[in-house]
Amino acid sequence: MASLKWVSKLLEDVTCPICEEILRDPVITDCGHNFCLQCINQKTTATENPQCPLCKLPVDKNAFRPNKQLASLAEKIQAMDLAEDQSEEVPRCPEHKEKFHYFCEKDGEFLCLVCRDSKDHKTHEVTLIDEAAQNYKVQIETQVQILGQKDEEIIKKKKECEGAMQVFRGIKNVLGRSTYLYRDKEYEFHNPTPVSMNLEKKISEAKERHESIIESLKELIDNLTTEWKEDKSTFLNSLDKKDMENWRLLQKNNSDLPTSVPMTLDSTSADPNLIFSQDLKKASLYVVNGTLNTQAKPRQFYPFHCVRGSPGLSSGRGVWQVKIRGPLDRVGIVGVVAQLSQGFQIQNSEPCCLWALRVSSSDCQPITNCSSQENLPISLTKVGVYVDYDRGDIVFYDAITNKHIYTFQTSFDRPVFPYFGLETARSSIILSL
Repeated sequence: MASLKWVSKLLEDVTCPICEEILRDPVITDCGHNFCLQCINQKTTATENPQCPLCKLPVDKNAFRPNKQLASLAEKIQAMDLAEDQSEEVPRCPEHKEKFHYFCEKDGEFLCLVCRDSKDHKTHEVTLIDEAAQNYKVQIETQVQILGQKDEEIIKKKKECEGAMQVFRGIKNVLGRSTYLYRDKEYEFHNPTPVSMNLEKKISEAKERHESIIESLKELIDNLTTEWKEDKSTFLNSLDKKDMENWRLLQKNNSDLPTSVPMTLDSTSADPNLIFSQDLKKASLYVVNGTLNTQAKPRQFYPFHCVRGSPGLSSGRGVWQVKIRGPLDRVGIVGVVAQLSQGFQIQNSEPCCLWALRVSSSDCQPITNCSSQENLPISLTKVGVYVDYDRGDIVFYDAITNKHIYTFQTSFDRPVFPYFGLETARSSIILSL
């Protein structure tokens, strides 16, 4: 739902990446990132060559500049949160006193922002509440349709049995009570399978539960929509003229991000073990007779089975998103590769031509064909990639929360293409846009 995405994005803009709390005395570094003054001082004081915790670029700890505009915005949002805490009508997390925005599919629980990032739910499938409500609505409606079909079959069988009984009674009346009925093999009757008397009651109860669940979900969505509108109105009314200008500028900067371009997987560039969907939006790695289907064509980036995306990029900016699905031990890569000569293999000794994120079910790791970075304890279900060809920026982010993951900074001298790979059998790559 657009309202929850707006709230989540707003909180991220005023959240310190180090302590993950609303910014206090925010300062901006030379590389353009914002932190709490106390947090960034603690991070940089303990090292002789301080680096930005987000982009790893060198920073001058004596050159931090106060960000008064962001401080004002953070103070107002903090004031909004304090006012919200006094309301008893809004459902909140009993442990962290935060609003519920997410739903854990595995545990069947509503989560706040803090619960979502806790160790209890970090590796679980987590979605926004309105998305979960829509999914459950579809499942419930499907079950009701199935129950309705079974109900119709039962009514039909019941009518057939009643018809057979009427025929039986008619024959019995004609023949009387004589022993002709039992000697004549032409008239042989079988007892029909009895219909459970409780089945109709169970169907009725299931329908009532379905209606109750749908009504509860609708009420929750309506409450969240109303709450978001009230919060937005309160927030905008609290801004003075200068803060309102800053807010509009922030909204404009967010709207300048490029939209995702239609993309497909280039099967002509693919590893022979990959199998593609008809629309070329999905690639899967299967097992054939207990082993991978190996052919003479060597892998371009061992041990991954890779494929390029299309179209490529030779100027401007582009963005795409992808899901990696499979068993718990699944491993894949998502990234960008420079155009290579036909048959050219990506070697570790070659100059950098591959910039990617190695993604598993429990963490991720920034890698190139000639180096790798430290593992990041982040569980991703949907990865976003943003490329600014002219600036040489390759940015990876969580496409569910829009949270920044890692940025490569380089320069391009030839076209680049989206690049995807799978290492684990029975896993898949799915282009989500």
